[in-house]
Amino acid sequence: MLSLWCASTEAAAHVFVSADALAGAGAGAGDGDGASDLIEISGEDGRHLSRVRRIGVGEVITVADGAGLWRVTEVESVTNTSVFLSPTTEIYLEPVATPRLTVAFAPAKGDQPESVVASLTELGVDVVIPVITKRTVLRWTGDRADKAGERLRRVARSASEQSRRARLPEVTDPQPLARLAGSSGLVVASRDGGSVESLKEPGPSGWILLVGPEGGLEPEEVERLGDLESLRVGPHILRAATAPIAAAGILWARRA
Repeated sequence: MLSLWCASTEAAAHVFVSADALAGAGAGAGDGDGASDLIEISGEDGRHLSRVRRIGVGEVITVADGAGLWRVTEVESVTNTSVFLSPTTEIYLEPVATPRLTVAFAPAKGDQPESVVASLTELGVDVVIPVITKRTVLRWTGDRADKAGERLRRVARSASEQSRRARLPEVTDPQPLARLAGSSGLVVASRDGGSVESLKEPGPSGWILLVGPEGGLEPEEVERLGDLESLRVGPHILRAATAPIAAAGILWARRA
């Protein structure tokens, strides 16, 4: 199976389908089987493509299963609620950037958590963890935490479609900072941390980049996390929505 970045292909849109649909539909593409080869995009995605995006017959759309498999298709027909796609290529496998990169950030008020998740998704972060610290203003617990997690996963899916990712990032429900204690590859973003070149190579689980709230982490919180490194993000005080993006961008330079 050829390894290829999905974003390398020019397309009018990008959409996620089930693994069965991706693998089964189009298995006989090009052999004249016709409708049996078509991938149907229905539901909310179908309505969005047909009514909002006004996707037309003949346009190119990439489809992916969210786990790295993807292929190129062409619009065969469009209804008010569905778009029917004809596969035009084999199935490709999107490469995996290494080391694995997890970003844990303290969410702030307003739409900042959504903005952070969207930007981290575009950067290619593998896992996003909203963490609750002593200075975190938002207190997501119980049902509110579940709903927040669901909302952020929808944001990540939309951002993955916009950025043409074939692999959906894992976005967890908000969790206490203490759960990161003792994690390997833990790196905390700091104004006076070390350079990205000075970071040790992480283990198989990769880096877990921790970005605290406005005002920073309490000294006792840092102490309880155990052995960790620090990453210099710059001399200025960054907004809560800016710091995770800046720090993740710096770490991206160490990935292959």
